[in-house]
Amino acid sequence: MHLKDEELVTGLASQEGGLDLVAATFARVPTAVSFTRMLTPLGNYFIARPAARAAAGKITEETDVPLDAAVVLGLSADALHVWSADPMINQVNDYLGHVPLDRITAIEATPGRSWQKLTITMQGGHQIELEGRGASHQLAAAFSQLDNTAR
Repeated sequence: MHLKDEELVTGLASQEGGLDLVAATFARVPTAVSFTRMLTPLGNYFIARPAARAAAGKITEETDVPLDAAVVLGLSADALHVWSADPMINQVNDYLGHVPLDRITAIEATPGRSWQKLTITMQGGHQIELEGRGASHQLAAAFSQLDNTAR
């Protein structure tokens, strides 16, 4: 399904059995060859994406957080939901799963241009480094708000 950044929350809420999402954003896994995304769409699809998919697989093995080269992260009151995605064409694909919020200790977004550094800290201290666009700051703020009301 094609969804622009501002349509993610409402578009995805209707998808998976009526999820009550408070924030959602496109995100991607950065790698050493991420610069090839800027060369051409071919650089993205034949170099950057396979490298990011391999890195995402390694992160998933280490943390049990379901990731792909590019994803949509959606935050509900009790979980972080993950869909595979293609941000270049605003495409949201298959639902990969979710992570209960009690396994996440922090979500932080660092200011940037079109893509910002997005860090998810898991219990035990493992940090997942992603690049988020659109509402990544809103996702981090919503997590902080949910975390504060849970305590």
